[in-house]
Amino acid sequence: MRKFSLILSLLTMIPGVSSQGCTNTCPPINFGTVVPSLCEGESAEDKADVKKVYDVCHPSTGMKSFSFQDFKGSGRVTVISNFYIGCNAGRRESGVFAHVAQKYYNLYGNRTMFVSSLKGGSSCDMWANIYQGDAKRLFPDSNIVPKEMPLAVSDLSFEIRDDFFTTPFGHPSYVVLDGELNVRHKFIGPCCGYERYSDCTADIAKSLDETLST
Repeated sequence: MRKFSLILSLLTMIPGVSSQGCTNTCPPINFGTVVPSLCEGESAEDKADVKKVYDVCHPSTGMKSFSFQDFKGSGRVTVISNFYIGCNAGRRESGVFAHVAQKYYNLYGNRTMFVSSLKGGSSCDMWANIYQGDAKRLFPDSNIVPKEMPLAVSDLSFEIRDDFFTTPFGHPSYVVLDGELNVRHKFIGPCCGYERYSDCTADIAKSLDETLST
C-alpha cells in the first residue's frame, strides 16, 4: 500500500478503456502502440486546454464554472478524478474521493481544489447524492460532510478525460497538479478491475484516502 502523501507534499511547497487495464504506465500503451498523453513531470499548459471553461453541475451553490487556469498559483493543488457513472469501481471510490476533497477543503480552503469528471449514465445530481451517501457510510465516525467539494463536471464530450486521462489509461484514475499546473502524480484507483461494487471492499476503497493523505 502506498504510504506517501500526494497532497500534503505539495501544500508544504510555496491519478472506452482498452488494452492497458489497471496500470499506471504513462504514456499508456494500446496493443503495443504508445499513445501520446499528459504524464507525470509534464505541464498541463502544454498538452491540455487549461483555459477552457467548464460548468459545475454539482454542488448547485458556490462556484458555477471554472477553468484549470483559475487554479494556478503558488502553494495550490488541484486533484482531478476520472469517473464513469456506470462503473461500479468508480462509484465505490467516489465516496472516498468526496470525503478527501471536503477534508482538505475544510483545512485549506481554495488552496486545494477537487474536480470530478463524470461521464455517461444518470444525472450529475443523482451521482452526487450517491457519493455523498457513500462517504457517510464509509466514514461513519467522521464529521466531514461533502458539501463544497468536489466540483462535479458532466464531461459528456470527454474533454477532461482526453486532456488528462487519454485512453487507454484506465479508470477510476486521478491526476494531481501543483500550482504551476504541472502533473505531480497520475495513478489508477484501488478499485480498478473490480467488476462488482461489493468486490471492492470498503478497506480497499478507503486506501485511496491513505494514498492521498498519509
